[in-house]
Amino acid sequence: MKMIFKRLAAYIIDIMLISLVIAFIAYNPYINMNYNKYNEVYDEYESYYDSYNKSLDKLKDDLDNEIITNDDYDKELTNLNKSYIEESLNYRYRLDKLSTVTTFLTILTILLYFVIIQYAYGTTIGKKLLKIKIVSNNDKPLTLLNYFIRSLLLYGVVINTLNLIFVIILSKSNYIIYSDIAYFISYIIEISIAFSIIFTKNNRGIHDMISNTKVVDVK
Repeated sequence: MKMIFKRLAAYIIDIMLISLVIAFIAYNPYINMNYNKYNEVYDEYESYYDSYNKSLDKLKDDLDNEIITNDDYDKELTNLNKSYIEESLNYRYRLDKLSTVTTFLTILTILLYFVIIQYAYGTTIGKKLLKIKIVSNNDKPLTLLNYFIRSLLLYGVVINTLNLIFVIILSKSNYIIYSDIAYFISYIIEISIAFSIIFTKNNRGIHDMISNTKVVDVK
C-alpha cells in the first residue's frame, strides 16, 4: 500500500510539472498561433451560454406568470435544449480545431519528459522526490521502447493522438462520435490501470505489464 501512495504522489508531481509546461505553451501566442482566435471563439461560447441561461429563466418566468401553458413550456424547453446541444457541439468542434497545435505540442512534451528525459536520467522529478524508479521486470536494461510503450497508455498519448487525427480529418459529426468513443476508452484504460496497480502482485499496472516494467523503491 505504501508503494501505491508513493506512485500516486510521484504521478501527481510529474503531471503538475507537465501541466505548467503545457499551460505555458497554450497561453503563449508566440508558440500557440491560434491563441487569440481560440479566446475569441471561447468568448462567443460564453456569451451564447449566458444567453441560453437567460432564455431558460425567461421561459420559467413565463410559466410562473401563466403567460404560457405547461405544454407550451415543455415544447419550448425541448427546442431550447436541442438548439443548445447542437450549438455547443459546434463550439466544441471549433475549439478543438483551434487546439491542434497545443495538442500536438502536449504529446511531444509528454514524450520528451516521460520517455527521453526519463531514459536519459533514469527517473523523473516526481519519482526522484518519492525515491522510486522504473526498472525492467526481467532485470534487463530498459530501452527507449520500454518507456515509450509505458507512456502510450499511462499519459494519454494514444488518446490525444487519435483525437488530433480525428479533428483534422473528420467532419464535425463524425469527430464528435469518434472523440467521445476515444474518451470513453481512455476512461476505461485509466480505471483498469488503477485497479491493476492496486490488486496485482508488485502493484504492476497494465502499462507495466505491456512494457515489461515495474516500479520499485530506490535502495
